[in-house]
Amino acid sequence: MATADLLDRSSPAKTAEWRNVDLKTLRGEIIPRDRPAVLKGLVEHWPIVRASAESGTALYDYIRARDQGRPIRILVGKPDIKGVYFYREDMSGLNFEFAQQQSFHATLANILACKDHPDPPSIYTGATLVSETCPDVARENTLDILDRPSRPRMWLGNAVTAATHYDNMDGINCMVAGRKRFTFFPPDQLPNLYIGPLDLAPGGQPTSMVRVSAPDLERFPRFAQALAAAETVDVEPGDAVFIPNLWWHNVESLDRVNLSVNYWWLDKPEMAEPFAALAHGLMAITPLSASRRELWRKMFEHYVFQTDGDPVPYLPPDRRGMLGALSPELQTHLRTQLIRSLTKPMPGQLREQILRLLLPLR
Repeated sequence: MATADLLDRSSPAKTAEWRNVDLKTLRGEIIPRDRPAVLKGLVEHWPIVRASAESGTALYDYIRARDQGRPIRILVGKPDIKGVYFYREDMSGLNFEFAQQQSFHATLANILACKDHPDPPSIYTGATLVSETCPDVARENTLDILDRPSRPRMWLGNAVTAATHYDNMDGINCMVAGRKRFTFFPPDQLPNLYIGPLDLAPGGQPTSMVRVSAPDLERFPRFAQALAAAETVDVEPGDAVFIPNLWWHNVESLDRVNLSVNYWWLDKPEMAEPFAALAHGLMAITPLSASRRELWRKMFEHYVFQTDGDPVPYLPPDRRGMLGALSPELQTHLRTQLIRSLTKPMPGQLREQILRLLLPLR
């Protein structure tokens, strides 16, 4: 079957939309679905959104007046990447460079300056902490429906694409300027997304090797199944998107100037990072023989995934140690043991590979 025919039969469904969302709706109806949701008009009242609606110059003036000038990391790609921050064709690295750091407002000025250029370079900066860069922006534009601690982060670029990846935490992405197209894939589509090297990823998180806008289904045939399970939506300034953790998403900026503010949170802030457990497993379990891996799989099912229920119902709650409620003292002890395990002497090359693998945690 031709690629075009497969794509026609696999058109993504539309992401559900909600209006007039408050904390009760978010907690009681949206989050329990564990699916993406568009929150229409959630932040259309923000002063920064109103400045953006007025003009690019008004947006720049608003940010410039509040920017403290702290240098931020800029990702720049040549015009030929067409805004898609991705792998190089030979997988030897990434197709963009880290430019000299500059202030947030200067980056916006560069984007505005090449807005009408027919073939501009790709300019992008992500995860910029608003409290450290433009604290007044954080104070004047608040997300009142959150009941968990969250530090807002800004994402700024021209017509760029963040390839399909997942986030470790639930999040709400609020559009300030420009439009974005989100394409979502459920977590169970992992085998059909053809994820690249875990320690080489354009945005730091594990990333699909398939270009959503032009998938090569001869090279990646199972991606057609992922598209059949996908959903998509275009969001405008003032809209927001709820993205559950572990949902894969491709984010394509549709305009030459795009700015959004993202909020991530943990329902249990004391939790350790699950990806770190995966990385540790790759070091500690994967090298074992098949028979030993099978034994450890059963151990994990019993203690971690608890497929047969409570693994130690015969122990009283205050005598379960690490299998019970983790006190601050026990958490500190476990972290110390893990650090010792991860920092014991090892070959330099292996140590560098491990550090790259753990980079998405930073």
